[in-house]
Amino acid sequence: MIFPDQTSFTPLSTISLPSSHILHPGSCNPSMDLVVLLSSPSTAANIGMNAWKGKGRDVGSKTQVSLWRTGGSKVWEVSVEGIVRGLAWSEDGLILSILFSTPSQKTIEHLSVHTGEVIRSIPIHLGLDDVGDRGRWVDMRWSTSQDGWHKVKNGSALSIIDSLPTVTPVDPPKPPNQLPFMRQTKLPPPKPTLHPSLATFPALLPSTIPLQPDILQISGHSFLTGTFALPTSSPRGKHRPSEGLLEMSKISDKMVYLLNIVLRGLENAEIAFREGEKQTMICREDLETCAKQQAMSIQDVHSDLFRFLMTGRSGVAVNEWMGNRLTGRTITKWDQMLDTSFRTIQNLIIESISPALERIVLLLEEIRGWSRTPKYQSQLHLNESDITRSIDLVLGFAQLVDRMRRDAEHEMKAASEFMKWLKYDPSSDDLPTPTHDLKLVWSFMLNGFVHSSFHQHFPYLIVRPPKDVLPDTYMTYPRKPTRALDEVLKETNEVLGMGNKKYIGDTPSVQANESLNSDTSMDMSISMTNEDDEDGEDGDLTPTGILSEEEEEMSRFSSPDTVENRYDTSEVGEEEVKRVLEKEPWVWVNTLIRDLEGLVRGAVGVVGGDGLAGAGGVDESGLRDRRVVDGNEWEVVVSPEDGDGSQRLWLLNNSEGRSISKIATFSFRDSDGEEDVSSRCLAIQFFDDEEIVLLMESENGRYLVTLRYADLVDEMFELPAQEGGWGLRDVIGHYKDAFETIPLIPISRSRYLGPTPQFDDTLNGVGKAEIALNGRKGRRLGCILYEDGREVQVWDLDVDEDEDEEGDGEGEEMDGVEE
Repeated sequence: MIFPDQTSFTPLSTISLPSSHILHPGSCNPSMDLVVLLSSPSTAANIGMNAWKGKGRDVGSKTQVSLWRTGGSKVWEVSVEGIVRGLAWSEDGLILSILFSTPSQKTIEHLSVHTGEVIRSIPIHLGLDDVGDRGRWVDMRWSTSQDGWHKVKNGSALSIIDSLPTVTPVDPPKPPNQLPFMRQTKLPPPKPTLHPSLATFPALLPSTIPLQPDILQISGHSFLTGTFALPTSSPRGKHRPSEGLLEMSKISDKMVYLLNIVLRGLENAEIAFREGEKQTMICREDLETCAKQQAMSIQDVHSDLFRFLMTGRSGVAVNEWMGNRLTGRTITKWDQMLDTSFRTIQNLIIESISPALERIVLLLEEIRGWSRTPKYQSQLHLNESDITRSIDLVLGFAQLVDRMRRDAEHEMKAASEFMKWLKYDPSSDDLPTPTHDLKLVWSFMLNGFVHSSFHQHFPYLIVRPPKDVLPDTYMTYPRKPTRALDEVLKETNEVLGMGNKKYIGDTPSVQANESLNSDTSMDMSISMTNEDDEDGEDGDLTPTGILSEEEEEMSRFSSPDTVENRYDTSEVGEEEVKRVLEKEPWVWVNTLIRDLEGLVRGAVGVVGGDGLAGAGGVDESGLRDRRVVDGNEWEVVVSPEDGDGSQRLWLLNNSEGRSISKIATFSFRDSDGEEDVSSRCLAIQFFDDEEIVLLMESENGRYLVTLRYADLVDEMFELPAQEGGWGLRDVIGHYKDAFETIPLIPISRSRYLGPTPQFDDTLNGVGKAEIALNGRKGRRLGCILYEDGREVQVWDLDVDEDEDEEGDGEGEEMDGVEE
């Protein structure tokens, strides 16, 4: 094949690489002079075989992603797990979306162009094999949505939430300090990240600058802003989400933001409780150690401590503990830890968790209103009963959280009074009279010191946080039936006449806390927590009245003041964790995330994960590309001929809606029929809306050539109509042998790159030659990477070098005339 004697294009620079790299067809940044390169999988494997990093950690399973300026300097480099199967730049060039594949999962990670940090990572399910050969790329493209975001309507849930005070965000908990005596290094605080439980929840891509509703397409499947999965029922080439779908995506994104605050708040609340509980455990174990030294059981020493509270008399173990073990410094530290712990829990609930749940209810009420509107009924799949069930779940969770706040408030007050009692010394002149509240001291002995009520909320489990969910039969938020006004007024008068009333379901600590602000005496408030409304009997006025029959029987024999003591002095084994799922906030939030995620996915029509199972679109040869121009879809492929080793170029054009299809085929051999086996295409890619770029190889060397659409259209003919349009595979199968003469490719511009380089095929890292193009005006660049992957040639495809030479000559002649 004879190439035109031209010197098109202009060389800009050459990037020398230290090791073998891969150039993806979409590596060029569309708005900046940047190109992204990937380390070769074989190179990474060799590094892992011959080198170790750190304490025996192999780096062979990682891929290096590096960003380079076209001038030759590196911007950043990051290391990621898995093999890169595809990548695409956003329209503004600020986000790099990469599809990673590992044996366990496949994820889409969106990286910042400035630092290479991962902005958001979402797991997906693609039916791909785990092959990392060059040229086997999944089709990934960003496209601009035809419609922008709709303005937030006055009175909508989003408008109301924006007018309310901002919910206090909660940072991820800091990792524990493994070396407490080592000087802490000053590190910048970690950036807020999304909780792992929300990894699959539909959301928009976070950004400080409002993003346009651009769409990332992966093998025919669409993601709004690259993260929110869209239904696949829309025609190919149409990127027009409905108004209801855009509104639902914003609602879902706000839900993710609020749920992340709830999850981070629960994490920090549990850590705060563990910190206070740890100090309490240390002091309790000191008391139990003193009991063992005196051959007393744990139950006996606890009873002896209560006897000391009531009578001022105790055994040797309690005297040893309070006299020698509990110093003033220990009591102060204990007091500060408990005060900080329970105060932190209250602040998290008041400032973050409860406001976030209130705003989620507003969003769900908005969606329930949509379910009754014909406009949204035609655009979304909403079920009012499911929405109501989700609202009840949020309200029930809010009730549990508020109960936790009251428990924390009561235990903080009880702990403070207990510390006052520990510091009280009748023989001292500093504190001659007691100032502690006897009821609260008793409450802390029974709850905070021995078994805190928060153990039901945050039990000690092997796997934390738990993954359990509430049973489907559990009534999350019981609703009372609607009654007449006169019945309500009558009941109100009766309640006001009865005074204080016990609420079913409150814990003893909560009831004791509510009684603090009442006019009831201490003894009556203790007894009221144990009354039975149905029996109407007088409650036990002693502190043991809160115990069950079994516990009361055991408590009677455990006291040292009783005659019979059935306890032995053997050590008590580890207590089995008894879980009450309805009182665990993690179980509630797991159920809430599951139901809300299912609600959003069902509304937009994406069910069962992300709807990508069995997706194809993998380019087996690397000699295939696709582009949409003015609604028309163009596809080009270079296919090998049977037996003779030559190639043919196939071009397919489908009109908008695929109502009209046209094809053309071209040969890489001379028009006189003489075969030139050495002429072959190494890479092909659409450059812009006017040209196609090919990297060719002949016996003389390698060439970079372009083909113009206008020259190709003349050879195209229309195909018969077919339902769903034609695909290239169908075209090649039907019309492979239907042409008597095949025209030669019409080359528009050409540039000789040099002789064919020779590489040792036995070495690892030798693959295919690759090209990456950027056809935008002002950034019309082309990058070429040869088989060894160690050098990238950067070319300016907008300016031809021979035209510059002609222009310089004309300028010199004109200068001579003027002189």
